Amino acid sequence: SFSPVGDAFRERLRKFPSLVNCTTIDWFTAWPRDALETVATSFLAGLPGADDKVAKALPKLCVKFHVDVKDLSARFLAEQKRHYYVTPTSYLELLGSYGKLLAKRQDEVMTAKKRYEVGLDKLATTESSVASMQEELIALQPQLEESTKQTEAAMVVIERETAEADKVKKVVSQEEAVASAEAAKVQAIKDECEADLAEALPALKEAIRALDTLTKNDITEVKGMKSPPNGVRVVLEAVCILKGVKPIRSKDPQSGQMVDSYWEASKKMLMDEDFLLSLRNFDKDHIDPNIMKKIQTYTVQADFQP
Repeated sequence: SFSPVGDAFRERLRKFPSLVNCTTIDWFTAWPRDALETVATSFLAGLPGADDKVAKALPKLCVKFHVDVKDLSARFLAEQKRHYYVTPTSYLELLGSYGKLLAKRQDEVMTAKKRYEVGLDKLATTESSVASMQEELIALQPQLEESTKQTEAAMVVIERETAEADKVKKVVSQEEAVASAEAAKVQAIKDECEADLAEALPALKEAIRALDTLTKNDITEVKGMKSPPNGVRVVLEAVCILKGVKPIRSKDPQSGQMVDSYWEASKKMLMDEDFLLSLRNFDKDHIDPNIMKKIQTYTVQADFQP
C-alpha cells in the first residue's frame, strides 16, 4: 500500500497529509548483490524438475536481471526525468513469478507428455490388434475357400430348385384360378344369404317388438290354460326346442297312450320367473344347425304365429 509504483501512494498522501507530517520515513538502502543472491537461492531451492546445474545458475541470473533493470531505470531517470522504481518487492515478485511460470509450464509439458503416452499406447494396442487379425485371417483362409466352394454348390442347388419352383408356381396359378372360381360361387351364396337375411330382419324386429309387449299376466294366462289352442302349443313347442327343453312323457287324453308332450314341459318352463328375460337375452346369433332344422318344420305351419 506504500509502494511508490503508480498513483495510489500519491493519492493517499494528498488525502491524508498526516502521513507525511506525522510520520518518520526510514529509508532502506538497496540490497547488495550477495543479499539478492542469498534470497534467490532461498526462494528457488527445491524447485521440482529443475536440473542441479540450472538450479545453481538461476540465483545469479535473477540477480543480473534485477541489477540490469535497476541500472536501466537510473538511465531512464537521467534521460527522461521519470522514475521507474525497482524495489526489493519487485525482486521478490520476480522470484515468485518465475516459480509460478515454471509450475505452469511443467503442467503443460506433463499434460502433453501424457497425451503422447496415451497415443503411443493406443498405437501399440492397434498394432497388436492388427497383427492378431492378420493371423486370424491367415488361419481362416482355408475356411473361406471351403465356404466359397459350398456357396457355389448351393447356387447350383438353388438354380435347380428355382426351376422346380417355377413348375410349382404354374400349378399353383392353375389352382388359384380354380379357387377364384370357387370364391365367386361362395360370394354368390353369401349375397343370397345376405338377401335372405335382409328379408328376415324385419320379421326379427317385429318379433322383438311383440316380445316386448308380453307381460307376466299374459304368461299367467297361458299357464292357466287346460286345453290351449293349437297355435299356442306350436309356438311353445318351438320355444322349448330353441331353449333345449326336453318333452315330458305323459298320457294322451285322446289315444290314451304315453307320448312326448311339450305342453307339460312348456308349463314348467313358463313357471320360471325370468322366462321373459331369458327370451329377450336369447343368443339368436349362435343357434345350433340341428335346432334350426327342427324349427323349420314349425315355421311352415299355418298355426305358427309367434
